[in-house]
Amino acid sequence: MATYEVFGRRRWEDRLEHAGTLHAPDPQAALLLARETHFRHEEGVEYAVVPSEHLHILRDPSMLEHQVDQSYRLQHGYSGFREKREKARQAAVERGRGHLTEQAAPGRAGTTSDGTTPDKGEGDA
Repeated sequence: MATYEVFGRRRWEDRLEHAGTLHAPDPQAALLLARETHFRHEEGVEYAVVPSEHLHILRDPSMLEHQVDQSYRLQHGYSGFREKREKARQAAVERGRGHLTEQAAPGRAGTTSDGTTPDKGEGDA
């Protein structure tokens, strides 16, 4: 007997989700068994079976390792952000580029880097 993976959806707008595994002699018998074991109380609108041998399994776990630092995608990647930003600002000042911190951030015209609105001169309108 072959092993089949059962997938089903509870509502039409849902995705097919794995519901379980069963053993059956052929795909038609697998569909009947899936209906009786996983969907007999009409808790789904559609189901399908796939032979387990058709699943492609990742054999090399090193494929899951990240080659590039992607810690910025995780919450802990932002720890110490203020310290890193202040260190970058100090490095900019040391290189003579500290004046760039006084420019308005893109999309925030009219404010300085510290969030205040600069005073307008007499000639400014």
